[in-house]
Amino acid sequence: MVSLSFGCTINHLDSNIAEVIVDSGVELSIEMVEELDNYLKGFYPHDFALLVNKKNKYTYTYEAQLCLASLEHQRALAILYHDLQNEHIPPLLSQRVALDNINVKIFPATKLGQNSAINWLKDILSKTA
Repeated sequence: MVSLSFGCTINHLDSNIAEVIVDSGVELSIEMVEELDNYLKGFYPHDFALLVNKKNKYTYTYEAQLCLASLEHQRALAILYHDLQNEHIPPLLSQRVALDNINVKIFPATKLGQNSAINWLKDILSKTA
């Protein structure tokens, strides 16, 4: 488990899958996304996927939303939602995903949902290898 300077924890779940958990109350800025990107580039020199665990409430600036889905070598993004009332992909992130041809899918934050998300990410990565 690794902690970045702005309140973000990264758990390496597999050789090419990382879980990202942002602390409650953080507003992700472009600089924070760059720090995340730099860390991930150093750890994953090839294709990887992210499991974003939305267990905490946080926000992002407009610029951060534009960059979140276009991290270098990122091929898939699974989002675990704990609050099913707010289960959605932010509009700008959704547009970016379409432009960069990133696979995105939402899962409920249950044990079964997390296992399904990880299996889905593995499947996507196996197809891009």
